[in-house]
Amino acid sequence: MLQNFRFAQYRFTYTVKEPLKMPHYKGNVFRSRFGYILRDIACVGSEQQCEKQCQFPDRCVYSKCFETPVPDDSPMLRGQPFAPHPFILQPPRTGKLEYAPGDTFACNMILIGEAINLLPWIVFTFDQIGKRRVGLRGERGQCQLEKVESLPAQGNHESQTIYIAETEMLTDDGLILGIDDVMNSAPHVTDAIELEFITHTSIKVNGRWTSHLTFEHFLRNLLRRIRFLSYFHCGEDLDVDARALIAAAGAVTHQPNFRWHRADRYSYRAEKSVPMGGFTGPIRFSGELEPFLPFIFLGEYLHIGHHTAFGHGQYRLTVPSR
Repeated sequence: MLQNFRFAQYRFTYTVKEPLKMPHYKGNVFRSRFGYILRDIACVGSEQQCEKQCQFPDRCVYSKCFETPVPDDSPMLRGQPFAPHPFILQPPRTGKLEYAPGDTFACNMILIGEAINLLPWIVFTFDQIGKRRVGLRGERGQCQLEKVESLPAQGNHESQTIYIAETEMLTDDGLILGIDDVMNSAPHVTDAIELEFITHTSIKVNGRWTSHLTFEHFLRNLLRRIRFLSYFHCGEDLDVDARALIAAAGAVTHQPNFRWHRADRYSYRAEKSVPMGGFTGPIRFSGELEPFLPFIFLGEYLHIGHHTAFGHGQYRLTVPSR
């Protein structure tokens, strides 16, 4: 199961060169600058051509990141234009709004499967994000990308520096992780876990947004996300009896303590406001959890729900003390 699934975690550290301002949640800033600049440096056609239809969807770096095509003969997501993004942003988790020269901040990114091969393009894009200025529209400032680190699985503390500003050289892809790395670094779990959702998480149940999350709802969404990422970006379908797992999930109890947050962002590309709300907070699941643990542990890295490219849907797992 998931033997071909692979991913890598990177931390991009910047030093501020000019005063700038950031919003409280910085995922919108980094996601928008990443998409805009990557397309600017990678697209060989005009902006009008790119907006209408990519000329080289199977080879274009921007298309691979943002518009991964769904093949006509795909057994899943038929009728959908694009597969889920093969990257997840984890923006700086700080409420700091104003930055002065000399300040530092870091943004993490997770790349999945074939997207790891795009790392040179992505490092160059993050370098350009700093050079072309980052921050709130109208109050951006220039930053220098000081280093890029490859991060190990959670619980391990030795990162690997693969890029520094002095040389502007990317040495290699860093640490490539798989399901065995995830399981080996996971805590021991018996019959209870607590998940703390630390960024806005938006999940639909029966077509409607919900903060009344059961374990079955959680598992359905998690399995679907892992399956799509594995199939489209790692070339492997998820070989599990999903129906049996979902049926067993009904026996797991849940104790949520969520808070719903309303939020919007303005999309200059779409020229409209986009809802970005979601819930945060803890939920405790109790019962026979062992069959579900590989997916729950993996979900800590992959996030869950909508807007994961902005950093939404991130949770941290802890084992409650008795």
